[in-house]
Amino acid sequence: MIDFHSIEKPARRLLALLSLVILLAVIALHFGLVDLGQWALDEFSVIALYRDYGWTGFVHRLIGWSPRPISELLIWCYAYLVNWTHKPLIGLFLGSVWLTLISAPLISFLQIRKTSLKNSQGSLFLSLFAFTTIALFLLGHSPGQLFYWPMGAAAYLTTLSATTLCFLQLAFSLTENFLGRVITSFSLIIAAGSSETGAFFVIVFSCLSLAQMAVHAIRDTCRRQKVLWFLIPSLVGIGVFLLLLQNRVQNQDPLFRNPEYHHLLLSLKAAVGQTFKECLVTGQRLSTRSILLGLLLKGCFLLALRYCWLSSGMKVPRRQPMVVLAIALAATIYFSVAACYYGFGGPSNDRHHELRQCLIILFIATAATLSCSFHRTVCNLSKLEWLAAAFVFVTIVLAVPPRISALKHDYENYPVCIESRRRSWNSGLLNGDAMIWFSPPQGRVANTYINRPGTYNVKSKSPDFAVTVMQFFKKKSLEIRPYIASAK
Repeated sequence: MIDFHSIEKPARRLLALLSLVILLAVIALHFGLVDLGQWALDEFSVIALYRDYGWTGFVHRLIGWSPRPISELLIWCYAYLVNWTHKPLIGLFLGSVWLTLISAPLISFLQIRKTSLKNSQGSLFLSLFAFTTIALFLLGHSPGQLFYWPMGAAAYLTTLSATTLCFLQLAFSLTENFLGRVITSFSLIIAAGSSETGAFFVIVFSCLSLAQMAVHAIRDTCRRQKVLWFLIPSLVGIGVFLLLLQNRVQNQDPLFRNPEYHHLLLSLKAAVGQTFKECLVTGQRLSTRSILLGLLLKGCFLLALRYCWLSSGMKVPRRQPMVVLAIALAATIYFSVAACYYGFGGPSNDRHHELRQCLIILFIATAATLSCSFHRTVCNLSKLEWLAAAFVFVTIVLAVPPRISALKHDYENYPVCIESRRRSWNSGLLNGDAMIWFSPPQGRVANTYINRPGTYNVKSKSPDFAVTVMQFFKKKSLEIRPYIASAK
């Protein structure tokens, strides 16, 4: 007769380990496509600007158009390497930015390794807690511009990485010690200096934290030294935000001729419904099926993180910082939508939508961590581990299969994309006034920009992409050839 009790423990932990392996494989497969990232006209124009004008061009762009010191410094370093090597170095740059996100859990794990984790099983479920979150950043919606466009990744993926690190520091109660507060403050400064979305998040989070400290100070329960860890990031965020309002917002051309453009009240009103829609569905299409699948995926994800946390044996974090974080994330998601209506006349740019989807995932992760404060003191550990492993696995089943065909497609076209880019750059670097741009096949994970085929020159009215490519390579004419699939 089979003794089910003897195999029950290894079975549930095998399921948890299998789930972790799948999650890491999903992240690795997406990471393997970073070299398929593509330049848009921003890279050609900005890198040419830095090549021709050096620090003068950098300061002009930073103060006059993009007051984001962290992301702009990253772009300047990238531009320097490109102009030095005369190669696009897309994989190197995107891979480096990706590593900031992947390293966020590792930094936190190193801090708690010797103090909070009681056993290896705690490490397993804590790893599931962190890497399920990162995997969901990539699944359920297109990751194209956020993860595979260099200019977008420099600003918005850096913002996401810093926000994720801040979340993990709070969730693991690491802000109770000096090193944790330093890392949290540093992550907030990075977020504030990377994008306007990050600056708004830092302003809300830091100001609420400072208000909370003021209340505790009245009760003599707060040390004055802790105020600096939130005061400095808030000042950076306010500075970035004020420069943005002063320079960029007023000069931003509308993409949609809607009444919401530069109308604050109409933008705030329109953002309510759009924010609610984006919280419901995992993609852009709104339908009964997409709503049900979105709610099911988010519900399983929340329960997966809740039971992973309870199975890890970690101390439940203090409620107040997590509530502040949840409020800041919710406000930032709404602000991002409202800002699109105000600045562009409607929801625009896939990178903004993709970042909001990731912030929604972080909000759910915060809610799951908060829910751990409400559980029975005495819990059956084996039951918690079964629930954790089961809900993580169900989350994988819901999120991973729809992405498999897209990953297969992009990996099959990988050599063709790399060869198209190599031929285009070689043509641009040759002596002469003419060049050929070879269009790569359309990507499904690493989205590819489709440029209108044709022959253009500096004297004719050409598309913006053609103009910036000719300026970058210092050519007078450009032929854009479409991608033609070879017969199999």
